[in-house]
Amino acid sequence: MKVEFERWIILCPLLLILGGGVNLSHAQRFISGPSTGLDDAKSALRNPATISFHRPQVALGVKAHHIGISNKSGVPLRQGFLAGSTPFLVADRIGFGGTVRYVDTPIFKKRAFGASVSGRLFRFLSAGVRVSALNLGYNRSEFTEGARNDPLFDEQGTGRTTLTGSVGLFAKPLPNLNLAVGGRNLNRPNLALDPDEEFRADPEIFGGVSYAFNAVRARAEVSNGQYGLDVRLGLEAYSTDGSYIRVGSDAGFNNGRIEGQLHVGGPLSVNYQYNVPTSDLRGPSTGSHQFTVLYEFGRSPELPEMPSSPSLLLEADRSEVDSSPKPRLQVASSHQILQHLEKRIEREIDVPDAALQNVSREALGRLDDNISTDRGRRAGQPTKDVPENIRMMDVLSAEYDSTLSLVGRRVREGTPSTLDILKKDEDSVKAYGLYNRMQSKPGLQGGQVRVTSPTDSVQAFSPQRQELPREESLSVLNPERTTLTLLDPYLPDENGVWTLTIKNEAGEVIRSFDGSGRPTRQIEWGWNDEEGDPLDQGVYRYQLGWEGPDGSYQSEPQEFSVQKTVRKITIEVTGSPEGLENPADALELRIDK
Repeated sequence: MKVEFERWIILCPLLLILGGGVNLSHAQRFISGPSTGLDDAKSALRNPATISFHRPQVALGVKAHHIGISNKSGVPLRQGFLAGSTPFLVADRIGFGGTVRYVDTPIFKKRAFGASVSGRLFRFLSAGVRVSALNLGYNRSEFTEGARNDPLFDEQGTGRTTLTGSVGLFAKPLPNLNLAVGGRNLNRPNLALDPDEEFRADPEIFGGVSYAFNAVRARAEVSNGQYGLDVRLGLEAYSTDGSYIRVGSDAGFNNGRIEGQLHVGGPLSVNYQYNVPTSDLRGPSTGSHQFTVLYEFGRSPELPEMPSSPSLLLEADRSEVDSSPKPRLQVASSHQILQHLEKRIEREIDVPDAALQNVSREALGRLDDNISTDRGRRAGQPTKDVPENIRMMDVLSAEYDSTLSLVGRRVREGTPSTLDILKKDEDSVKAYGLYNRMQSKPGLQGGQVRVTSPTDSVQAFSPQRQELPREESLSVLNPERTTLTLLDPYLPDENGVWTLTIKNEAGEVIRSFDGSGRPTRQIEWGWNDEEGDPLDQGVYRYQLGWEGPDGSYQSEPQEFSVQKTVRKITIEVTGSPEGLENPADALELRIDK
C-alpha cells in the first residue's frame, strides 16, 4: 500500500494504538527464541553459545501481524529470518553459524547480516559471539513518488549501516538444568539515520534458566536494555524426537504465547507460534503468527516398523470384565543422537630392537584426552644456537648422500614443510653437522630445519621393559552421558522385576539394566555396551519390561542413533631410506650414534 507523505500524521498515531496490547517495540524486534533452548533453532538467534549444543541445521521463519484477536485485517509489519549452524567444524570443539534477519514497517525497515562462532570450553559449558552488520533506513518503497522527493529523503538522511556485537554463555551443569547469560549491543551502535547525529543503543543483558521434570520443562527469561525490563515465563512439554508444545507469558500476563513444534519425519520439523495480547482481547491490539521450517543435517532416518507375527493363541476381550486401568510402562532418553569421535594410531616399526631401545615413547606418538590430531604430540625443545664450525665429512656413501638429497627436496617442496633433527644428548656433533649440511642446500627457508631435543628422550622405549602397542584408540563422546527416565503408571503391584534392554539394529542386546520392585526413576548411562566399549555407528532401540505375578508388560520401543567419525594416524619408524618416498605430514631424523 502506497501512502502519501502528509498521511504520516495519521499513520503514526495508528501504529501507537496498535502497540497498546503488544508494545510496538516488541513487534519491531528481530525474531529470537529462548536463550536456553536446545530443540529450538531460534535460540541461536538470541544466544550464539547454544550452537555448540545444536545439531547441524538450517531454519527459515516468517512472522505476520494482525489487528485484534478475531479481525482478519492485516498490519504491514513483516518479519523473518534465515539461520544456519554447524557445531563441530574446527577441532571438534568450535562451530559457526550465519543469520539473515529483517523487519519491514510502513515507515522504516532494518536488516541484519550476522556471523557467529561458538566453542565448547568444557563438556557442559560453551561460549559464543556474533557480529552483525545492521542496516536501518526509511522504507521508501511504501511511499509515492511525491513523498520520495521530500527533503526528508535526501541521500544524507535515508539510512545507516553499523556493526553490533553479541556474546553468550550456555551451561548444562545437570542433565535437567540449563543456564544462559549474555549481552547484545555491547559496542553501543549508533542508530541515528542522519549521519550528522548520534543515537547510541543501550547495551542489553539477558539471562535464562530452565529445568525439566520428566517430560515437562519450566523456563524463565529476563532481559534489560533499550526496551526496559522484560521477564518471560513458560512451560514446555517435549518428546525425545524434537517435538514440543510451549505456553508462556510476560511477568504481567499481558502478552501470551502458544508455540508448537512437530517433527514431521527424518530431518524435517515445522514450528508455529501465536502471540496473543491477553490484556485486551477485544481491543485494537496486535497479535502475530510465526512459522518456521527446520532442517537438521545428519539426522538418522526412522526405522520401519517390523510386522508382528500372528499369534497362535486365542485372544479374548476382557474390557467388559476388568475395567481397571491397563498397566503401562514408559522410558525416554534425554539425548537422541550421540556424536562418537574415535582417534586411532597405528605404528609400523621395522627397526632392530637394539635401535628401538633408543627411540623415545614420544617419538612413537601418544594418545591424549583431546581428539584433535595436532595436539597428540608435544613439540621438542629446539636448539637456538647451533655451532656453525661443525661440518660433516665429505666422504659419504652414495645411499647416505642420496637420502639427504631426497629429504632436502621434499622439504623445499613443502611435503612436509619442516624437518626436525632429533639429537641424543646436549653435545650431538652428528646432529649439528647434519643440520649445517642441510642448511647449505639451496632453496631452504629459515626455520624449515631444526635441531630438537625430545621432551622425554631420557625415557627410552624398550620392548622388554615397556611394551607399546602397535595400535591404540581413544573415543570422545558428545554428550559423554545420557539420562534414561523410567515411568511406571498403573503398575498393579511391586512384587516383580524390571528390565531395561538396549538393542542394535540386528536385535542383539548390547546393554541391559534390571532391578526388583518399581523401576528406578532415572538411570545415568555412558553409552557403553556390556564389555564397557563405546557404541559403534548405527540406530539403537531401548525398551522397558516388567515381569510380575499379574503378568508381563513392555513399553513402546524408543530409539536413538550414533554418528561415528574415525581419525586414523599412521606412524612409520624405519631405518630404510625407501620410506621417504611415502607421503607424510611430518619427518624426523633421529641420531643414534
